Amino acid sequence: MFDKQWIFDIKKHNEYTEFCEENGRKTSFVDEIMYKRGIDGRIGGVEMLSDPYILPDMAKAVDRIMNAVEDGEKIAVFGDYDADGVTATAVLYHFLKNVMEADVIMYIPDRLTEGYGMSTAAIDTIGTEGVTLIITVDNGIVAFEQIEYAMGMGIDVVVTDHHKCGDRLPTCCAVVNPCIIKEETPLSRLCGAGVAFTLIRAIADEMGAAEEIYKYIPIVMIGTLGDVVPLAGDNRIIVKYGMENISGFGWTGLDKLIEKINTGKATSTSISSMFVSFQLVPKLNAAGRLGNAVRAFELLICEDEAEAECLAEELIQENAKRQEKEAEIVEMAMQEENIKTSDTDAVVVALGENWHHGVIGIVAARITEKYKKPSFVLTIDKDSTESAGINVAKGSARSVKGFDLHKALTSCADLLVQFGGHEMAAGLSIKVDKIEEFIKRINKFAEENAESIMPANIEIDAVVAPEEISVETVEKLADLEPYGPGNVQPVLCVRNLQPISCTKVGEKGKHLRMTFCAEASDGRKLSFEGIAFSRGAYEGMVKSIGKVCSVACRAEINVWQGRKGVSLLISDIFDGDYNIDKILKCVYNSDYTTDWGFTLQRETLVVMYKQFAKFGESFKFNDLYRVRDNMRKMGIQCTWYAVRNGLDVFIELGLIKRKDKQTFIIEKNTEKVDLTKSGIYKKAQAEV
Repeated sequence: MFDKQWIFDIKKHNEYTEFCEENGRKTSFVDEIMYKRGIDGRIGGVEMLSDPYILPDMAKAVDRIMNAVEDGEKIAVFGDYDADGVTATAVLYHFLKNVMEADVIMYIPDRLTEGYGMSTAAIDTIGTEGVTLIITVDNGIVAFEQIEYAMGMGIDVVVTDHHKCGDRLPTCCAVVNPCIIKEETPLSRLCGAGVAFTLIRAIADEMGAAEEIYKYIPIVMIGTLGDVVPLAGDNRIIVKYGMENISGFGWTGLDKLIEKINTGKATSTSISSMFVSFQLVPKLNAAGRLGNAVRAFELLICEDEAEAECLAEELIQENAKRQEKEAEIVEMAMQEENIKTSDTDAVVVALGENWHHGVIGIVAARITEKYKKPSFVLTIDKDSTESAGINVAKGSARSVKGFDLHKALTSCADLLVQFGGHEMAAGLSIKVDKIEEFIKRINKFAEENAESIMPANIEIDAVVAPEEISVETVEKLADLEPYGPGNVQPVLCVRNLQPISCTKVGEKGKHLRMTFCAEASDGRKLSFEGIAFSRGAYEGMVKSIGKVCSVACRAEINVWQGRKGVSLLISDIFDGDYNIDKILKCVYNSDYTTDWGFTLQRETLVVMYKQFAKFGESFKFNDLYRVRDNMRKMGIQCTWYAVRNGLDVFIELGLIKRKDKQTFIIEKNTEKVDLTKSGIYKKAQAEV
C-alpha cells in the first residue's frame, strides 16, 4: 500500500461523457465501465459455441478415438497436475468412460518426482496396462522424443494442448492445438480443459449426443479461470454458463467442496468468478503443488457423498498446508542472507536450500508484489545436487508490467541450464556459480529496456463519489461478470472519504478493517465498511492519514443476517482527494493521468532529503511519519506515496542504504547528486 501510482484513462472517460451529452444520457460509473470495455452485459448461450472443427486435426482425433472405443482398445488420458490439467483430465476421462463406455485409465504425473509432461518412464508404466492410445490434455505439444518413444512401442498418441508451439509439431495421429492456427478465432485462447471440452463436443456431435456435453461446462469453467486465460470468444460463454450452473449437474465432489468452503450456504446464484479463482482453484491446485494431484481428479469425478466429503476435506487441509509452507518460504526468501541482489539491482533474486518446488512460483509472486521488481526464487535440492556432483538451482520467476521475462532469460540463455515461460512468468535452472553473472546480465537487460518498464500502478476504472456507491449500483456491476484476463474486476476510486476507525483483524492481526464516513450532496450522512487483506502492518500509516482520503477498491455485496450491504475490498489508500475534475498530471502518454500527489518533484525531494538528514547517521521506518508531517507543516503537500518513493530514489542514488527492514543508514556524501540518474524519479516526471 501507499507506493503504487494510481492512473486513470482520461481519454476514454472524456469519450464517455461526450457520448452521454450527445445522446442525452445521465452518466453512471457502471455504464462508464461497460462503455469503456465494450460490454453490454449480454453473452451468447452455449448454442453460440464455435464449430469444434475450427481446431486443426480435429477430424483425425475424433476418428482415431471413436475407432479405439469401437474396437475395445484401452485408452489413457495423460494429464497435468494444475487445476487446468486436472479438470481437462476429469472431463475427457469421464466422457470416455460414462458416455462412450470406453476402456480408459488416466495418468497425472507427480510434480515432485516426475515434473511436467510426458516421460518415457510414465509411458512404460502406461504400456504395462495394455494401452494402445494415449490422449494428452494440457501437455504434449513439445514432447517429441516421448511421443516417438510411445509410437515405437505401438502406442498411438493424440495430442490436445494449448501451449505455444514452434514450427515443429509432434509426429502422431493428431495434434489438436489452437496455437497452430495463426489467425485469431473464438477458440484461440482456450485453456487445456477448453481444448479437451471442444474435443468431446466434436465426438458428441458424431454420436448424436450433443446435449450430453453441457454438464461438463462447470468443470471446464474452473480450468479456464484457473489457467487465467483471456475471457474472450468461447471462454466467456463457458465461464458464464459454468458459473450459472455450477451446482446444476450433480457433480457431487464439486458440490461438497463448495459446501465445505462456504459452510453449506453456496448456491449456483452466489458463485462468482472471484469465488472460483480464489477459493475453488487453490484447493484443486493444492494437491498437485505438494505432491500428487490424483485426489483433486478423484474429487471431481466422485459420485459417493461420503467419499466426496472426505476428499474435499483433504484438499482444504492440503491447501492450508500449502499456505503454511508458502508463508514459511516467503519469510525465508526475504531474509537478508537469502537475497542475492541489492536495493540498486533491477530484480530480486532469492536463493535457498530445499524450498518446496510446488510453492516457489507463488513465493516469487509475493516478492514481486512487495519489492515492485521482477523476482527470481531459486532453490537447491541439496541431496540430489550432492549426489550428482552438480550444484544447480531450480526456480520460478514473476515479472512487472513492461519487463518481458522470456526475452530477459533468452538474453542470458548461455548462463542457464534450461528455461521456459512467457512475459510475466517463467521457470529456470541455473548453476549456482553463474548466478552472480546472471544478475549482472539481467540488470543490463533492464537498463536497455528501461523505457518499457512501468512503475507499479493501479489502473482506476471509475472515479466515484461516495453517494454513488449503493447496493443497487454494485449489484449492477454483476453484469460485467465473468471476471478474468481481459475483463478484470473493476477497480473503483471512492473519493472524499473521512477515515473513522482502523483495526487489525484476523489471525495475528493480518488484515485491516476500516470504517469511513462521507456526506452526500443532499446532506445525508454515509458510512462504509472496508477491509484490506494482508495489510495489517500498515495500521499506523492508515491512522495517520488525516481528515480526507480516497480508496482504490473493489466493491462487493455482503449479506449478513439477511441484510445486504456494500463491502469495499481495499487495494490502496491515497491521503487526499483524488479529483479528476482538477488538472492532473499526464503519465505514460496523453491517455492516462494521475493526481499530483503521485508524482515526485525536485523541490519536494530536496526538502525531504534534508528532513532525513536531520536524524543523523540513521533513522527508522517509523520516522517517515515525522518526515511527512513536518513537510506538511511547512506547507508542502507531501503524500505517503511521495515519502515512500522519495526514499526509494535516495536508495537508488546511494544517498541512503537499507540496513534491515526497519533501519536506514544515511551515507556520507559531499558531492552533488544528479536526480535524473534515478529511474524512479524520471518515471515520475512525465510531461504534462
